Amino acid sequence: MSNEEFLNREEKWNILVIDDSKLSRAIVKKTLSQMNMSITEAHDGREGLALLSKNHFDLILLDIIMPNLDGFGFLERFRELVKDEFIPVILMTGLDDLNSKIKGLNIGADDFLLKPVHEKELIARVQSLLRLKSAYFELYKKNLLIKKELESAKMIQQFVIPKDFSYIEYPAISGRYLPIDDIGGDFFDCYKLFDNDIGLIIADVTGHGIPAALVMAMLKMTLNVFTPFVDSTGNLLYRINKEMRGLLLDHQYISAFYAMYNAEANTISFSNAGHSRPLYYRKKTDRVLALDADGLFIGIKDDTEYEEKKIKVERGDSLLLYTDGITEIKNSDNEEFGETRLAALIKEKREIGGDDFCEMLLNRIGDFSTLEERRDDIAFLNIEF
Repeated sequence: MSNEEFLNREEKWNILVIDDSKLSRAIVKKTLSQMNMSITEAHDGREGLALLSKNHFDLILLDIIMPNLDGFGFLERFRELVKDEFIPVILMTGLDDLNSKIKGLNIGADDFLLKPVHEKELIARVQSLLRLKSAYFELYKKNLLIKKELESAKMIQQFVIPKDFSYIEYPAISGRYLPIDDIGGDFFDCYKLFDNDIGLIIADVTGHGIPAALVMAMLKMTLNVFTPFVDSTGNLLYRINKEMRGLLLDHQYISAFYAMYNAEANTISFSNAGHSRPLYYRKKTDRVLALDADGLFIGIKDDTEYEEKKIKVERGDSLLLYTDGITEIKNSDNEEFGETRLAALIKEKREIGGDDFCEMLLNRIGDFSTLEERRDDIAFLNIEF
C-alpha cells in the first residue's frame, strides 16, 4: 500500500494513542491526522483497555511508563481482550533500554519508537505496520476462502469414498476413512461385477491434502471405467498403471491392492501394487495370513506386470484391507503399531464384526497413539464371509 493509497483510503485508520503525556499525544495526533487517520487518546493503560473493549482500532501507540497501568501491564491484558485479531502495537519510550525492548516484544509489542518522537519516523513505522495489517487481513480472507473450498471438497470426497456398503449383499463389508486434513489421498471402494463377483480396492496416494485428493479422484474415475470389464486382478492394475502413469507428477505414485471375490468358486484372487499386505483371518485354523504379491507402485514405470494369486474362502473367515496409516502410527516411545500387533488384534477380537469391529480397531489405535497427532491418513475395509 503506497502513501497515496493511505491518503485516499475511503475508511480512516483508527489509531489509539495511550500516553500520560498530553504533549506526546498532541504530537502524534497532529502528525497522523494528516495521513487519513482518526486518533483516539487515552491517558493510561486502564483507560486504553476500556476504549479497546468498546471500539475497534487498527493500531495502538503505547507509552511504557504510565500511572495506574503501565505499557507492560496493558500488553498482558490486551492480548486476552483482542484474542486472534491482529492489532499492531508500537511501544513508545524515552529510555533506549534493550531489556525493556525485549520484554515488550516478548509480551506482544510489534515495534518501538524512542521519545521524543520524530514525525517522519512515526509516519514510517505506522505505515509499515498498517501495510502488514492489510497483508494479514488479505491473507486471512484468502484462508477463509480456502477453508470454505476445502469444506466443499470434503463433502464431494464423502460421495467418492463409500460409507454405506449395503449394496453388496455378500460378503458383509464395513470400513472407515480418517484423513489428517479435510481431504486426503487414501481410497477404497467395492464393485459389483459380472456373475455376482465382487471387486475390492484399497489405495494410498503419496502426500496429503489437495494434490493427493485430486489424484485419488482421477484414480476413482479410472477404476470406474475399467473395473467392470477386466476379469483379472493383475490385468486391472496393469491397465490402471498405464492410464495413471501420464497423469501423475514425477514425485507422485500410488500403492494399491485389488481383490476379486468369485462367489461361484468361493475364492479370492488378488494383486498388489506396493501396498500394505492385507490380513486374512482363517477361522478354521485360527491363523492370520498376510496376502502379498509382486508388483511395483502405480506410476513408477510403464508396462509393469502384477502377479496374481488366489486363496480359498471358508465360512467365518475375514479380510482386512488397510493403509499404512494404521501400521506406521507411532506411540510416545516411537514404536510403530505394526502388522504383528494388528494381526494379534484380529485374532483376539475375531467374534466382533461389522461396525463394532471398526470402532474397536480405531479405539485400540487411539489407545496406542494419539489419533489427532497422527501424520498419515487412516483407511481400512473389513470384509467378513
